[in-house]
Amino acid sequence: MRLIERIKSFFSTTKLYMGAQRVGKVPYRFLRWIRGDYTLKNSELLFSAVSRIANALSAMPVRVYKGSKVYEGELNDMIAYSPNASMTTCNWLRTMEACRCTYGNAYAIKTFDETQKLTGLEILDPSKVKPFIEPNSKELWYRITPDEGPSFDIHNFYIFHVAFLSTNGYEGINPVSVLLNTLSYNDEIQAFGAAQLEKGINAQIVIEAPANLGESQKAQTIEALRNTWKKTNGNLLLLESGLSAKTLNLSPIDTKTFEIERISRSRVAMVYNLPPHLMGDYSDTSFSSQEQQTLEFLTLTMTPIVTIYEQEFMRKIILSENRKKGLHVEFDMEAILRADSATKADVYQKAIRGGWMRPNEVRSQYNLAPDPNGNELLVSRDLIPLGYLCKNPSLSETQNSTASAAPSDSSQETEGKESG
Repeated sequence: MRLIERIKSFFSTTKLYMGAQRVGKVPYRFLRWIRGDYTLKNSELLFSAVSRIANALSAMPVRVYKGSKVYEGELNDMIAYSPNASMTTCNWLRTMEACRCTYGNAYAIKTFDETQKLTGLEILDPSKVKPFIEPNSKELWYRITPDEGPSFDIHNFYIFHVAFLSTNGYEGINPVSVLLNTLSYNDEIQAFGAAQLEKGINAQIVIEAPANLGESQKAQTIEALRNTWKKTNGNLLLLESGLSAKTLNLSPIDTKTFEIERISRSRVAMVYNLPPHLMGDYSDTSFSSQEQQTLEFLTLTMTPIVTIYEQEFMRKIILSENRKKGLHVEFDMEAILRADSATKADVYQKAIRGGWMRPNEVRSQYNLAPDPNGNELLVSRDLIPLGYLCKNPSLSETQNSTASAAPSDSSQETEGKESG
C-alpha cells in the first residue's frame, strides 16, 4: 500500500484505475506534460529501415468502426485525425514508430480534462520510462522520470505502449543494440571507402629511371621534379637522363566494399523484418511486379505491427464497455496496396458482376457521387437486382429454359445455308 499512498499524495484531480478498482488520482499538471522530440542519428541504414516502416504505417487510414460502418464520435475523431492537440494521426504514428524502432518501446500517456474526459495521447520520451511488475498486485506499472522533479509510478491503464520483440511480455528489446556491431562495422567500411575515394581522385605519378639510383640521386631527382612542377603550376614536367613518367589512377572504391555494404543492409533488413529489396538489396528479388513486392512487405512486416496497434487501441482506448457495443479499431491496409488502373477496373467489374459489391461502393472509391440506382447488389447473368431474383425464382427458371430453347447463332447460320 505504500506505493499507492505515494501516488495518492502526488495525484490531484482525475481518477486512476487499478484493474477495475479506482485507487488514486492523476495530477492535472501532469496531463499537460510537454512531449519531447526524437531524431534518428548517425546511421543512414537505420534511418532508411525505420522510415520505411513509419511511413507505411502512417499512410494507412485508421478508423473506429461500429460493425461495418465508421463510428461517428469523439473517439474516432481522436484516433483517426488528432491524437493530441499538436499532432495529426499521421505524425503521431510516425513518431511512435520512430521511438519503437530505435528504443524498442514507444509510450504515450492518456490525457484528460477537468471532467475526467479523455482528450488525447501525448508521446513520452522512451528513455525516461521504465515498465515493471508491481510485486504486491502483480500488475504492470511504469516508472516515469521527468526532466525536473522526482520520478513516480503510474498504472498501465494510463499508458499506451507498443513494444518491439520482447522476452518478458512488457518491455521490448532495443533493435539498435542488436545491430550495434553491424552498424559500427558499416561505419568503418564507409570510412575506408572515403579514404579510397580520396586516393582515387588525386592521381599519383610514377617516375621510371633507366638505372638504379642511389639515395641521394633519388632525393635530388624528386626535388627537381617537384620544383619544376610547382613553378609551372602543374603544366610542365621536365624529364632528363632517360626518365619517364606516367600517372597511377587507383579505383575510387574497392568493389568488395559493395558486397560488404550489401551484407550490412541485409542484416538490418532481417532485424526489422523487412524484405531486402526495400533496403536496396536486389540480389534475391524474384517478384515480377511492384504490387507483389508491396504485398510481401504488408504481409511479413506491416501486418504484425498493425495488429499490435489495433489491440492496444482496443484495450486502452476503446475499453470493454465500448467493445461490447461493437466498436473496434481497424487500419486500412488496402490503402497502400495500390494496384494499376487496369487491375483495379478488373477487380471492381468482377466484384459488381459477382454480387459482392454495389456500384455505389465502387464509385465511392473514385470519389464519385452515388447513383440513385447503384445501391442494389447485381448478379452476373443479366445484371438484375439479386434481391428481385431471389423473390422471383420462376424468372430465373424461365430465363434458363428460354436460353436453352433459343437457337444459337451457328445453328441459325447453318439452317440459312440449307434453305438456300
